[in-house]
Amino acid sequence: MKLLITGGRGLLGSEFLRAARERSWAVVAPSRAEMDITDVSACVRVVGTESPDWVVHCAAFTAVDAAEEESGQAMRVNRDGSANVARAAAKAGAGMVHISTDYVFDGAKGSPYVPQDSMSPLGAYARSKVAAEEAVGAAGVDGDLAPQTTGAAQLIVRTGWLYGAGRRDFVDLVLGRKVTDEPLRIVDDQWGRPTWTRNVAESVLDLIVRGARGIVHVNDGGEATWYLFAQAILEESGSSGKVDRISSRDFDAAAERPLYSVLDFAATEFELGRSMVPWREALRTYLNERGRSESSE
Repeated sequence: MKLLITGGRGLLGSEFLRAARERSWAVVAPSRAEMDITDVSACVRVVGTESPDWVVHCAAFTAVDAAEEESGQAMRVNRDGSANVARAAAKAGAGMVHISTDYVFDGAKGSPYVPQDSMSPLGAYARSKVAAEEAVGAAGVDGDLAPQTTGAAQLIVRTGWLYGAGRRDFVDLVLGRKVTDEPLRIVDDQWGRPTWTRNVAESVLDLIVRGARGIVHVNDGGEATWYLFAQAILEESGSSGKVDRISSRDFDAAAERPLYSVLDFAATEFELGRSMVPWREALRTYLNERGRSESSE
């Protein structure tokens, strides 16, 4: 098996890179300079030259608040870039994994979202990710660059609330309070599923092997607010400190976020033949590994 990973130096992409290598799969992760996803010619050239079995598309504009001011750039990267990668994958006869987000939903449902639920984005970032899903689906079967046979294999993976090695994340933010010794102000009215990137990468690679197609939801098990997540990070890491509970309105972020973006992954568990790891158990394992790594440096 050979993978080509976009965004291979990012939070999730780097975990796919590690997981694929652990399986002894061939894997390449071109840099932005080598393959700018907003340049369709570059995408076609690189994917065609590498000839992977699957393209795992992790590169994205992920700055949720910044997207409100940079909506055009968010669309160019998330919608147009994803379409370019999907078209290049289709032309090369490769399968395509597209990483999407729980933020494609507005949270009004109040119960876990299944893959078939209608998307209803709230902000510019969310709109660009909805557009990306639609563009990826169309690019697999349409356009001058698509193969003339059947549509290419595609797997759209919705996930969210990610943390892990690769770049600064929410865990780093919380643990960073030890340096400043200042209380954190964390919202307690947004619900989701905190998720370790390792579990996403491993699950998606297993789904590829099992021949899964279409839209799937992948998260760790259980639910939490950002406040509860922060409290767990402090407790599991043995850190003391104060976390102040605030509302989304008090936080006053530039972009509106769904108050309940929990994804239903029952179909994914059935496909994998196993249950998702509870989020607190995954967090504990991650922090233990992180602690061992830091103590050995």
